[in-house]
Amino acid sequence: MSQEIIRATYTITSGDIRKAAALVAREMSLGVKKTHFENRSTEGFEARVEDVREGPGKAVLSIDVPCQNIASVYGLLLSIAGEISCLNILKTIELTDFLPPSSLVDRLPGPAFGMEGIAKARKHLKRPLFITVIKPSQGLSPADYGKIAYESLMGGMDVVKSDELLQEPFDRYVERLKAGLEAAKRAESETGEAKWVMMHTVDAPSKMRERYLEGARLGSKIAMLSPAASGFPMLEELARLEKAPIMAHMAMSGWLWHKDGMSVRSWTKFMRLSGADIVLYPALEGTLKSRRKDLKDVHEACLAPMGKAKKSLIAVGGGMHAGTMGVHAKLFGPDFVYICGGGVCAHPGGPRSGGKSIRQAWEAHSQGIPLEKFRKGHKELDQALDAFKKYV
Repeated sequence: MSQEIIRATYTITSGDIRKAAALVAREMSLGVKKTHFENRSTEGFEARVEDVREGPGKAVLSIDVPCQNIASVYGLLLSIAGEISCLNILKTIELTDFLPPSSLVDRLPGPAFGMEGIAKARKHLKRPLFITVIKPSQGLSPADYGKIAYESLMGGMDVVKSDELLQEPFDRYVERLKAGLEAAKRAESETGEAKWVMMHTVDAPSKMRERYLEGARLGSKIAMLSPAASGFPMLEELARLEKAPIMAHMAMSGWLWHKDGMSVRSWTKFMRLSGADIVLYPALEGTLKSRRKDLKDVHEACLAPMGKAKKSLIAVGGGMHAGTMGVHAKLFGPDFVYICGGGVCAHPGGPRSGGKSIRQAWEAHSQGIPLEKFRKGHKELDQALDAFKKYV
């Protein structure tokens, strides 16, 4: 049997670093120090500590993990991010990074469409994909939802979606999706631009597949899932159907990043290997916790070569509006997804004006003109900059 190896890197704190390293490797492979049953076959599954770099208060471990039998993201998670987090000898542990072999990557779904597939569907527009989160998040009738969707799309937004919190029975989900799709059809006809509706497949696992397939059948060209809540294998299952690009939402993921857990780089790799065409991470200067370094790590992990896996597109959101466009455009160029809720729906002039303000902010950036100068003569941008002094 040929051996395939994942190089996994962990940052740990412990009272006994060397012993902790040995226990981590043991627990993630054979699970026991010694029995009477080891043989040449079992030796092929033993994880090995390749390097220990000790520093002030912490250490970085590099461990080689055999992976020839891993056939799913579920199995990958269990192998390198499983119960080792519960070891008594550890004070803290973070899965800092991992490098899977191409043979393993090619067994996993990865993005079905990826960055290039989305660009092709948009006819290679050289600007971000602008998404409106319809607000208020809950309580709107499908008819009112459709009206807000239409107005924001007419203002220049490309996609409308529900908030990740919205949960409703299947029939209501279909009714709301149809209202959004009708709004998108009208806006597309009147503007000549592609307009999409993002389906949100939240439900019991056995029913999420049905929602995804029904949404695609009705004409939704993009979907959303929160893998930290639904489980990465749910994303993997939907991605293998290859009906529509999927955006992986970061909801609940903060519980994985903070203190013990995994780095955002590792988290992004799991999202991408599971099939995320778009990976959403908290934006800078908004309502959610974010650091420039973390955004760069997520962006790099979306694009880094990994076997045959397609590149993913980074998305940012959380309190975004016209005034927060520039900092992200400077980081990513035109290839990113910019998500606004209140920054469009709560605009003083309404959702259409909100959409216009986002497009005007991008126009200012692409022309290299400061917003304070460009706002003169652009009413919607001017109103947005006054209304949203800090964040929505």
